[in-house]
Amino acid sequence: MVQLIVQQGVKNPTEQSFTLYEDIYQELEEIALVDKTLNVAMRVWEDLSRTEEERREYEIRLKQILDEQSKKRDRELLEQEMEEVKEQKEEMKIEKEEVEKQREEMKMEKEEAERKKLEAESALKESTKQTALKMLEQGISQTAILQVTGLTLQQFEVIQQELGNKNK
Repeated sequence: MVQLIVQQGVKNPTEQSFTLYEDIYQELEEIALVDKTLNVAMRVWEDLSRTEEERREYEIRLKQILDEQSKKRDRELLEQEMEEVKEQKEEMKIEKEEVEKQREEMKMEKEEAERKKLEAESALKESTKQTALKMLEQGISQTAILQVTGLTLQQFEVIQQELGNKNK
């Protein structure tokens, strides 16, 4: 082979040899991009070809790269968790607003029901009072009026006083 190199006009056979190995290495690198088995073999070959100092530097650099990847992944996970918490917080805020709205509606409904109850009680009292007044005007006895209307004696006396004041 050395004779062949000399015949081709190359002055330094070692230089030619190095160039040849570089070309082969480049070709293998290209193939290794597609062939995973060759890729693994190339990495192992590189590891075995290193000096002790190069291996330490390689391991330090590899550790830095892995640490950076780990930090990046941790950051991504944290950002994802923060986004999920933010979404949950927003959902809780919406739910809280809905609950407050329902509570306010219930309060308004309760107040409306209370108002209607008071109106009904007032209307019932007025109706009972009017019935008792009509019965008094017709001369029906106090006992019969109390039994029919369900009024107490004190309520009946107040109605009698009102009737007396009207007649004056």
